[in-house]
Amino acid sequence: MAASVAVITAAHEGRIHGMTATAMTSVSMDPPTLLVVVNRTTRTYPFIRKSGRFAVNVLARGQEEIARRFAAGVENQFEGVAHEFHAAEVPIIADTSATFVCIATEAFDVATHTIFIGTVEEAHHTEHPPLVYHDGSYRTLTS
Repeated sequence: MAASVAVITAAHEGRIHGMTATAMTSVSMDPPTLLVVVNRTTRTYPFIRKSGRFAVNVLARGQEEIARRFAAGVENQFEGVAHEFHAAEVPIIADTSATFVCIATEAFDVATHTIFIGTVEEAHHTEHPPLVYHDGSYRTLTS
């Protein structure tokens, strides 16, 4: 299945972390709500669980290297990646296609993963076309 590529970011006690994901989707428009699916063995999982907040940074065309960086076990993931902080200290990656800052309102454990339901408290979008992952490689949409 083709899917948008995002980096899910979170912060807790002054530390930040993120992970590349394609398992996210819109749940509701009223109120704006989305979900992300996170493996409980990832380093990002406890940041979301403990802080109760996360951001979905939908990557844009040309941000494949960021996707690879956050998918790898790099220690300082944000080094060299332009980012800023939301008022709630959640890291936001620059120049993405869209960003959604969420409050985790519910969490459901399913097998090895947790589904986090997030109420969107802030959203931003640009004109940058989104990065897509399909059939084992990164792609972009054409119109």
